Amino acid sequence: MTYKLPEIDDAFFEDAPVVIPATVELDATPDRVWEVLGSDEMWSWAPIIDQLVWTTPRPQAAGAIRRLRLLKLVTIEEEFYRWDVGRRATFRVVEQSRRVFDGLAEDFLLEPGAGGGTRLTWTMAVAPRGLPAPPRVLIPALARGNALAIGGIKKLL
Repeated sequence: MTYKLPEIDDAFFEDAPVVIPATVELDATPDRVWEVLGSDEMWSWAPIIDQLVWTTPRPQAAGAIRRLRLLKLVTIEEEFYRWDVGRRATFRVVEQSRRVFDGLAEDFLLEPGAGGGTRLTWTMAVAPRGLPAPPRVLIPALARGNALAIGGIKKLL
């Protein structure tokens, strides 16, 4: 059985109970970073994600669907509603195998950096199910975890 989530858009990044940005400076061009972000290997270093499958054919575009399994417990289906090649991608979770989230969206913004590098900003917005006001310790813990997670892209670059 799967559970549908309501359709959300960019307003969710302002309204969600938890919004966590994480930025990393990378010694790779925006084109190379973009290639890795759209790869099957993206997040392969993150132990929380044990399965990642793109269900739409390449090349990806707005409307692309990706399925992830988290901790072997919950599978989520993500729909990319923004896919600006080499610059920005944004998705929302549209379906989940367990009721974990009331909403989840992520945004990846690539900006050219000094010396041909890239500044990658990953923003996660989440409404955990049943937590209208998440515990105070959750936000700093997520911020640290997200900073470490996005930094893992260096392993693929």
